Amino acid sequence: MFQYIVKRILIFIPTFFLISLLIFGLSKMAPGDPVEVILKGGMQSGDTGQQEQLVSGEKAYAEKAKELGLDKPTFYFSFTSTAYPADLYKIQKAHHRELVGRLINQYGNSEQIMAYYNALRDFEFAIAGVPSQNADYTAKRTIRSTLNDLFLDYTDETIRFKQNTIKETIANDTTAFSGFSDEWKTVIAAYDAVPNNPSTYKLYIPTLRWYGFDNQYHTWMFGDYPWLSSVDSTDYKQVAVLSETILTKTPKRDEFTLTLRQLKSDSLAVRYQIDSIVEGINLDSMQLVLQDMRQEINEVSAGLASVNNEIDVLFAKRDTLSQNLVKFTGKGFLRGDFGISYMDNRPVATKIGEALYWTLLMNFFAILISYLISIPLGVKSATWKLQNRSTIDNINTTSLFVLYSLPSFWIGTILMVFLTTPEYGLDWFPSGGVQDLEIAQDKNAGFWTVLLDILHHMILPIFCITYGSLAFLSRQMRSSMLGVVRQDYIRTARAKGLSERKVIWKHAFRNSLFPIITLFSAVFPRALSGSIAIELIYTIPGMGTLVFTSIIARDWPVVFTIVMFAAILTMIGNLIADILYAVVDPRVSFK
Repeated sequence: MFQYIVKRILIFIPTFFLISLLIFGLSKMAPGDPVEVILKGGMQSGDTGQQEQLVSGEKAYAEKAKELGLDKPTFYFSFTSTAYPADLYKIQKAHHRELVGRLINQYGNSEQIMAYYNALRDFEFAIAGVPSQNADYTAKRTIRSTLNDLFLDYTDETIRFKQNTIKETIANDTTAFSGFSDEWKTVIAAYDAVPNNPSTYKLYIPTLRWYGFDNQYHTWMFGDYPWLSSVDSTDYKQVAVLSETILTKTPKRDEFTLTLRQLKSDSLAVRYQIDSIVEGINLDSMQLVLQDMRQEINEVSAGLASVNNEIDVLFAKRDTLSQNLVKFTGKGFLRGDFGISYMDNRPVATKIGEALYWTLLMNFFAILISYLISIPLGVKSATWKLQNRSTIDNINTTSLFVLYSLPSFWIGTILMVFLTTPEYGLDWFPSGGVQDLEIAQDKNAGFWTVLLDILHHMILPIFCITYGSLAFLSRQMRSSMLGVVRQDYIRTARAKGLSERKVIWKHAFRNSLFPIITLFSAVFPRALSGSIAIELIYTIPGMGTLVFTSIIARDWPVVFTIVMFAAILTMIGNLIADILYAVVDPRVSFK
């Protein structure tokens, strides 16, 4: 047995890494740019606003990409054609890489394509440097919109049409854009070199490139944080303290800003009354009021300047320390670091841990009740069949299949309508949630009070998860028992004069557990995944709800981490099932 377990574990290792490769590949194929999702879509490269904003956006994008480890090659190696440059991964933005990749697929001459791409980027920054007051609004909007499209278009006809649009806009403009004619001609010339000098033969020449261990997959799985040595955390902690201090001072700055804005607005109103000599006002008193307001404005302005100066000093200290720090992406999946959520930048492990608590609690009782009821019921149903008690057996079978045929989400909705609302006089259970708000906030609430409150909220969800499995498990147990009781050794046991109870429970029962054990191996991934429909109906913050909201929000780190755990638990479930086979029947050999 021990050798078999060791052998299975050794097989699990390559299986685990194959699954991780598959899931990692799917994560790379998922739609959307992770950095832009985290930055709330505000850093799209084609959005050429003011140059300072564009540079700031590019810097924020690069920093976030580095923090996520997306500035590295995807895998240890790549097997592509020689047409693709080795450093294509350095173009971090997904739609930029897609543009360059599609052009390479058409023409194969990556040198000319990269020259066109860089010329387009240079023009983007040049246009962004034009002050708004010096530019015609219509011309600027046309150039910005068309330039955005050029970062997405890869067909020759569309590209030339968009290029002519910008060319005509510049030619017809009489403001600041009229001086960009030569720069745009450079972009057009760079593009003309692409279709005029194709190298499509390079697309058919394969090449293997080795990138080493500093890649996205290795970082995701093993992390880039040291395994065997420790890192001096003094500076890291100081940076964290400075960041926390900045956050604590920010509300004060916002308060000063809001107060200053309100005072200036009020002073303008008073100034208007004085200048307009509004009837019924005392000019002397209003002048005193205005004087007080100006003094208060000066005091608030001084306070705001002081807070801003403190924040600037803190930022400078943090930036100085940060420049000397080696920034690590994370410790990797194998060390429990599953990345950060795209939705709220929280660690994925924290979000899964919070949701898993409620799902495990709910599924523990659901699975326990299912097996405690269905196994004895299946055995009893088999004995009814053997005793020719067809009436009770048929009633039992019909009742179970009726329950099995009713969708759990429909039953859950019906129970919520009739058993959680006072309209029908059966307001017996809470309509949703996992705890009463008052009890959850009461720090003095006892253990049993909290437990009973949670169970009161969980009764209906647990019932909805449980009832459907009763028919399936009991029928499996019934058919397995009927097959076993017809064996010769059962007839021998009866011939020895053993009681029917001993024959059924001591001899037949253990040998009929094999199908139930096989089904039990699926319990582990089921306990992790939860029930999406039931958790949504009863507003339970479990794994089902987390998976659903993560898919809707394209929060792929959460989704793929849960998929990874489901695969791992499936393997563990199969191993436990094999061990239980030997426990219930010593004749099972794993040699």
